[in-house]
Parts: sequence; C-alpha cells; structure tokens
Amino acid sequence: MVGPKHRGMPASVVTSATSSADSMAGEAREVAVALDDMKFSAAHFVAFKGFREPVHGHNYSVGVRAGGGALQADGYVADFGDLKKVARKACKKLNHCTLLPMRSDVLQIQRSNQSNGSNGQLEVRCEDGSLMSFPEQDCVLLPVVHTTAEEIAEHLWWDILVTQNLSALLLSRGIQWMEVTVSERPGQGANYRAAVARTTSPQARRRALTGVPTPTPCAAFNGGSGMKDGCSGGACSGAACGVAGQQPMASPTSAVADLPASEPSNGYGAAVASELSNEDIAETAFRMLLSTLGVEESSRPELDRTPARAAKAFREMTAGLSVKDPLTVVGKGLFDVEEAHDLVAIRDIPFHSMCEHHLLPFSGTAHVAYLPEGKVLGLSKFPRLLQVYARRLQLQERLTTQFAEALQGLLQPRAVAVALEATHSCMCHRGVGVNASTRTLVLRGPGRDDKALREQLLDGVSFSSTSRARL
Repeated sequence: MVGPKHRGMPASVVTSATSSADSMAGEAREVAVALDDMKFSAAHFVAFKGFREPVHGHNYSVGVRAGGGALQADGYVADFGDLKKVARKACKKLNHCTLLPMRSDVLQIQRSNQSNGSNGQLEVRCEDGSLMSFPEQDCVLLPVVHTTAEEIAEHLWWDILVTQNLSALLLSRGIQWMEVTVSERPGQGANYRAAVARTTSPQARRRALTGVPTPTPCAAFNGGSGMKDGCSGGACSGAACGVAGQQPMASPTSAVADLPASEPSNGYGAAVASELSNEDIAETAFRMLLSTLGVEESSRPELDRTPARAAKAFREMTAGLSVKDPLTVVGKGLFDVEEAHDLVAIRDIPFHSMCEHHLLPFSGTAHVAYLPEGKVLGLSKFPRLLQVYARRLQLQERLTTQFAEALQGLLQPRAVAVALEATHSCMCHRGVGVNASTRTLVLRGPGRDDKALREQLLDGVSFSSTSRARL
C-alpha cells in the first residue's frame, strides 16, 4: 500500500502488484521511479501568521508512483522512461532556485525598479516588517501558500500531469492514480496522491491554477503581548511573531499583480513566470482543448509542443491589447506642413485580426484618404496604428470606425475616409463555407457631407461609381 512509510523512497525503479480498496476490484498494479538524478536543490522559507523561519535550503529528492491499471500489450503498466522524463524535467525547473509562494497571506512580493539595466530583484516583505531581496533570475514563484514539502509535492503532481501533459498518456494506458513524493532528506518527506482522471475536469484544472488553500498556522498572534499561549518561543519569537496591533498584509493577489508579465523561458521562466502566468494558463487551455479530440489523438508526440505554440500565436494575435493608448504608437510621426491641403491617399495596407465571435482570423487590406489642414502623418505610422487596433478580438465594422476616428483625432483634417476589405475564416472555413469578401467604409470630419470632398475621398479609397451611388 502507498502511505507515509514510502516517504523518502530509495533510488530505485519499482513494479509491484497489489490489492487495494481504492483501485479496481481484484489485482492492481503500480510502477514507481525514484532515481539519483530525480533531485533538485532549492532554498525556501515557510511563513504564516505569527511565524517565519529563516531562509534555508534542502537537497530534495522526488519519486513518482502510478498504478491501478492492467498490463498493456507491451507488457508494461507504464513506460518507466515516460515517468523519468517528466520527473527530471520538473526537478530541473526548480533546481538551484529560491522558491517563493505566490499565494501567501503574510508576504508581499514585488519587483524592485532597476535603472541601470541590470537584472531585477524580487523584494519579499513579511508581516513582521522585515524585507528580503532575491535576484529575480534565481527565483521561481510557485502557486502555493507555503513552500512546504507537502505543497511542493502537490505542485509537482499538477506540473507533471497537466503542464507536461502526462495525464493523457497515463489515462490511455488505464492508469487510475499517480503519487508524487518529495523528500527533504532520507526518511523525511511528503506524498501527494490523487486520481489522474481529476486532471480532465476543467473545474479541477482551473482550481489548480487559481484556487488558494487555507493556511493553518501553528501559532497565531494577538494584539496583546504578541504571542498566544502555545507559541514555542523558538523559531516563532520576537520579530517573527510581529508587533502588537499590526495591520494585516495586502492580499497575495494584489501583491503579485505588481509583477509585470514576462516572457517565459524553460517552461516557467527563470524569473517570475509560473503556472499562474497568462502564458501558462493559455497553454493549459489549449492542451485541454486538444484533449477533447480523445486520448489517442491528443497524446500524439507531434502535438506535444502544439499548446505552447498556439498560446504564443494567440498572444501575438492579441498583442494590441498591451498598448494602453493606441495613439502613442505614432510617436513623433505627426508633422506640421503648411502647404498640405490636398488629398493624401494610402492604399493596400495589409492587416490581420481575429473575429471575436469565433476566435478565427480575418485578414485584408485597408485604404485611407484624407484632406489635411496643414498637418500630415508619417506614412509608416498608418500600418502601425492599424495594427494596434487589429491585433485584438475585433469586428471589422468596429475596426474601421476605430481607425478612422483615431486618424481624425490625430490629424484634425477636413475629412478622412477609411475602407477595409477582408476575408473572414469564420465565414469561409465553417458554417456556410462561402469565400466572400467584406468591405466597410467610414467617413469622419466636418467636410464629409460636402459632395465634392466626398467624391475625392471615395476615389482615394477606390469605391466605384456604382458603390458611391448607394452611399
């Protein structure tokens, strides 16, 4: 049976057949790996209300067990190589790092400002007022309340099964449960075991990424003498217990929000990327989407990196959302030209956007014509400005209006016309399946109702005389 006696598993590879009440009726099998290269060295400290231990390190060892399935046609319950590969990768992510808990209710974590271009620091402020600073590149933020062996074991369980997608492979082989052991030293460790099928539930995956377990303090502190009865007075003493009447710390969510999003490297990223980052949430979502195709299809090795690639593509296609004020992309590209009063037309500007109804792309070209009043915009700024509005969830009608009104606000011309012509994947690749193009037109400015000026603008954006007659 799997239980506390297996904490601190020896370096070994084990196959066994057991009879277990929590497995299928009759004989059940399990496999286990716990090798010398499934280890990581990391620094951490545990903190909760009224207690903070010093920063210290452990040489952790990791073991993985899985079972509940029958022998497959190849004679294995599961391939040892698959278990070893994901366990080693999980250890590599945490090796030689300082582990910080993102969900702590007594710590605030934020990035310090760096003016000299050097690597940043992560500052950790504790409820007792103490401040610690760690090199950002040496830290990993874990989605846990504490960094105890118990929580690290659970974190690695989700990392191995969800982030590394081992769950699809195990389920395809009939594996019912998996257990992760994290040992701080021989004979001292913690296990986390749960049903592999738990990972197929969107609610469970979401809880793994966003749920916050409730911390259990060993000694709370009060507003009187500082320590309650039962405080050991050892590690939990003086400064560690805090000051009487101290105000509660801000929520961990608000503290972590001060950290700007960063591009991940090596899965989590050497600095602040974690399972709570937008990048990893998106990748997990795409992996879940692939799982709806069935275990056989979604577990193909060719699809192993597909969720990461799809998440990156999604970020690129919505990159315009990161620009808070789209007009800033023109920079110093606005010029006063006293003689500029005649028609300016810019044609065939390519753009790519994403339909907000089906999350499918639509692409096309834009045409702009305007009648300046002594102010012109640098030609390269037109595609830059269009891209900011296009690279987000959009409707072609809204995109045309936003682009036209932005130009009107920047240039204050007598009139401006914007025409977009695009082909929509949501129309030609699904549903009716018609490869038709859609054209939209927006005119802005005080002179847009003047018939002569209107004719010039429509000529500039290439509307035919037949089309103009309908406007």
